[in-house]
Amino acid sequence: MPGVSAKPIGDLARLAELGRIFARHGAINLGKSLGIAPHSDERIEPEQLRPKSTVALLRDIGPVGVKLGQLLATRGDLFSEEWIDAFASLQDRVEPLPFSLIEPVLVASWGEKWEDEFTAFEREPMASASIAQTYAGTLLDGSTVIVKVRRPGTAARLEADLRLLVRLARVAERRSSDIARYRPVEFLQTFGKNLTREMDLAAEARACERIGGYLETLGAKTPAIHWHLTGLRANVQERLSGIPASQIDQATDTEHNAVFARRYADAVLRMIILNGEFHGDPHPGNVFRIDADQVGFIDFGAISFLSGARRQEIIRLIFGIADEQTEDVADLLLDWAGNPAVDRGQFAIDLDQLIEEFRGTVLSGIEFSVIFDRVFGLLREYRLVLPPDLAILLRTLLTAEGFVRAFAPDYNIAEETKPIVIQLLSERFSLGATRDQLTKLRQRLFGLSASLPDMIDTMTTIARTGAIPVTVDPTSLEQLHRPQQQNQSVKGPVVAALIVSAALLADQSNVLAAIALSLALVALVRKWN
Repeated sequence: MPGVSAKPIGDLARLAELGRIFARHGAINLGKSLGIAPHSDERIEPEQLRPKSTVALLRDIGPVGVKLGQLLATRGDLFSEEWIDAFASLQDRVEPLPFSLIEPVLVASWGEKWEDEFTAFEREPMASASIAQTYAGTLLDGSTVIVKVRRPGTAARLEADLRLLVRLARVAERRSSDIARYRPVEFLQTFGKNLTREMDLAAEARACERIGGYLETLGAKTPAIHWHLTGLRANVQERLSGIPASQIDQATDTEHNAVFARRYADAVLRMIILNGEFHGDPHPGNVFRIDADQVGFIDFGAISFLSGARRQEIIRLIFGIADEQTEDVADLLLDWAGNPAVDRGQFAIDLDQLIEEFRGTVLSGIEFSVIFDRVFGLLREYRLVLPPDLAILLRTLLTAEGFVRAFAPDYNIAEETKPIVIQLLSERFSLGATRDQLTKLRQRLFGLSASLPDMIDTMTTIARTGAIPVTVDPTSLEQLHRPQQQNQSVKGPVVAALIVSAALLADQSNVLAAIALSLALVALVRKWN
């Protein structure tokens, strides 16, 4: 593999390399359009791109190209099945570097006598990927461990490639409206952040501990980290005992297999919905069956975060499809796509017709992946592009569903999500949480009370003179030219009074505060209806 040197790679030199790679794959016209071959003002034509040739090009680019293709394999909203299958063929397996090139990394990390930390160290790698190689070892205390070592020179090459890819994407967006709709710059920037995080092996170890702490509450296991041997370029972690899920025989012990698979899927869903930080690539090779039915997770290089708002949107999507709430699903998908100028009514009709095919059977076992395939086809038809942060999430959900259904064909992701959502709601609307919110409101009211004397004086002046004193901020005059919001309600004093009362009663009586808040909710429901 090129790039075993840790020296930075010049952008011009790498640009020349990419130009030669494009020429080798017969993509010289595309290279000219992107500025990596002699200049051309030619328009970039998407038909120049073909699945097989594009995959070969990505593979030749190197680790960044391979990982980019793997991520694109999750984007059914962008690419047809032919493209997805081609991208999925990219495997992050490379020829291992000889140990003579790996050992200097260990010396730099642990010192010349690094072998003194081990009673045994296998110099033949267990696995070799584009970023790191893994080895088996035994520590002085007898612990069996996995040693993960970053390949030398990897960081410099990846950083150079990421910079150039973003620059090329900007050129492509300017020269092709068809390519611009895919928002490649935004996509590559998100991809680059995730890849940079993956190169930091200490960050991977920290993620393993953080997410592992949550998984432990579910009965799942993650490797313990040996921090005295863990840093940016190498980490040492417990070697989990058990069977990789990829090696489980589906034909034997079917009952225990189904229990294990359901526990795995439950852990994945709870990571996403309740924890918000989750394993981004829980494929069967990264999952272990420990003892009878315990689930173990390894390799936290790819992780993802979901805000509370995004988690609520995912719940809306799952239940919207399952409960056939077409309008809600349409609104959500269009919001994700940036609310482009499309016929929302027709989009909702087409979506309803799609869901009609599954009506009556969604909750009884239709695979979510099948529904998503159809939804993605509709998104492509309307040229709608989902935000990049959803790519890992969708991959995770579909990976989990595909794996569990192999062992439990009756598994239904919507039904299994319901108790998790109920738990989420119970936590958010518990008495303690509600009391905290009411306390915050009360504090704001007390802050407002400081201005009450001035407010009373002003009201007295108005009552006595019939004139309303007005102070105009010149900087805000421009707001007069903006469209006024419609349907702004000025009603609801009773609701407001009840909420205020609940806030003031929060520290005095939970019962009275709860009654006041309940009455406010009843009033709101009546108002909305």
